[in-house]
Amino acid sequence: MVPETDPAALSFVARDDGRVHERGQRRIIAAMKTMHPRPPLIPNHFAVLRAAGSMLCLALTASPVAAQQVWFAPPDNLDRGAHTFNHDFPQLFEAKPAWDPKIDVFKISPKMGSTVGPAEQLNRINVFLKDRHIALAVSVGAMLLDNRDPVPGECGFGVEGSNRPGRNTIEFQRLKQLGIEVRYVAMDEPLTFGHYYNKKNACRYSIDDVARRVAAAIAEIKQIYPDVRVVDEEAPPITTTAQWNADLPKWLEAYRRATGERLDAVVFDLDWRQPWQEVVVPGVRVAHQAGVRAGIFLDGTGPGESDADAVAAYKRNMASVAALHAPFDFVEIANWTAHPANDLPQSDPNSLTGVLHYYNATYHTSAHN
Repeated sequence: MVPETDPAALSFVARDDGRVHERGQRRIIAAMKTMHPRPPLIPNHFAVLRAAGSMLCLALTASPVAAQQVWFAPPDNLDRGAHTFNHDFPQLFEAKPAWDPKIDVFKISPKMGSTVGPAEQLNRINVFLKDRHIALAVSVGAMLLDNRDPVPGECGFGVEGSNRPGRNTIEFQRLKQLGIEVRYVAMDEPLTFGHYYNKKNACRYSIDDVARRVAAAIAEIKQIYPDVRVVDEEAPPITTTAQWNADLPKWLEAYRRATGERLDAVVFDLDWRQPWQEVVVPGVRVAHQAGVRAGIFLDGTGPGESDADAVAAYKRNMASVAALHAPFDFVEIANWTAHPANDLPQSDPNSLTGVLHYYNATYHTSAHN
């Protein structure tokens, strides 16, 4: 086992722990505010009209809501010290669970999918999902670093989404040996942290270089799971809206050239306190033009002060996404924070499965069959 003094070598530790307590509070937003402080919002009537026109075009071409997939990504209970949340995670997979799993895809964390993920737990998840015809997605670090072992002063050390050459091979070989069926891999924001991120140990690779590194990571996985579908989860607020909108088509094309295949999907991880529609509207259009599906995270706004406070934010954000009428191919209900504190029971409206049930009942009545 690689030394724990190297967070990038133990990529699942660095990435996943970062997600739980920092990404959940939008660490990327803090970085973005330092890089690109926004002036006070001043009404721009022409910009409003342009955005409204774009939204109308999306609404006219929107797919029926019933065509959407629903992904579910609850926090697991693996030890992360003070940031171990949702201790009832194992109970999701009981024979008679206290929730109705009307979902299409269940996503596990990089840590759960790694060599420290308990085999018994992974097998229970696999059986539960197979019995209900639910696909499994595994979150992965896909921005490969240059070195298999730590090198003093190297970029990418401990940066979210980074990984060492060969780590994905080790982890997915184990999953295969356990008989785990993996339909999707979800890349942990390689463009966000490989290209834009400018804090400690930042690499600031070019878009083409990020794509080359990602292609090598995906090649490791596809040697073991050749038919796996690759989804890219990214956080546009790491940079300016104009820069992101200009770079997204370049990124999708760079990935296609580097891997020889299109991404299956791109998923937008947003800051709901900003005008996120200005990213989503053109982003969905660009993705679809490139033959790539578009998804969106549905989460709260920061950690929330309580379960009820966090769930109220989920519902507000769901309503604002529904009002946009954008043709998302799927939504991903997820959490990386202390609230909601429980996954179960679904009968508790302030649990995460309660949030999932609310979404299905309110916006997606024809969810997974």
